[in-house]
Amino acid sequence: MFHNFPETVENLKRLCNAIQVPYTVPENQTCCGLPYFEKGEQKAAKAISEYNLNVFGDHSILSPSIKCEKTYTISYPKILNNTVSHIQCMKMAAAAKGLDFLFPKVNLLNAANITNHFFMVVDCNEKSDIQKQWIKPFSKAQFTYPKLENTCCGAGFCLPSLNHKEATDMSHNLIQQAVEAGAEIILTTNEICLQQLQNNLINYPQLKAMHLIDLYAKAL
Repeated sequence: MFHNFPETVENLKRLCNAIQVPYTVPENQTCCGLPYFEKGEQKAAKAISEYNLNVFGDHSILSPSIKCEKTYTISYPKILNNTVSHIQCMKMAAAAKGLDFLFPKVNLLNAANITNHFFMVVDCNEKSDIQKQWIKPFSKAQFTYPKLENTCCGAGFCLPSLNHKEATDMSHNLIQQAVEAGAEIILTTNEICLQQLQNNLINYPQLKAMHLIDLYAKAL
């Protein structure tokens, strides 16, 4: 997210400041490695895990992505098992936090002023019930879900690089549902989904996609 969505990173900082959580944003961090884990490229996944472990050091991680959080806390300890990095990795995984740590602590003074119609793309079976709790403060907004609630946006399992047409068709399926529902904004908690949807919204000027972090920052 640091490289692709700098505005969302700035909004994440605003949320941290609002709940008085100190932070640093290492500029040399890279992707968590999820695409390599999904493709089964173990060598690359392990190399990225070791690199990020060195970058983050003894700091606790606050991940703005549910899937990245899962990668840090589950995939890293598995791939670094029986290595010299395993103990440090387990400490990092135990201390890692996600949006379910952040959002409940934020006091949204302007949430009632948000009246948009959102099409909520729930992050593919990852804490879907919790994600619904996160939008409860926006009582004046309208939220519509896909017909099949946990529908993939097309970005999962590196599909855009493996089968671009199928990935694009899956994105357009969700976008078309949002159009038919009369939504103004497609809302997601995953920057991988956000990038995939933005890439396919070129022909839909009436719609935009945004991360829930940005909505929370707007409601501060």
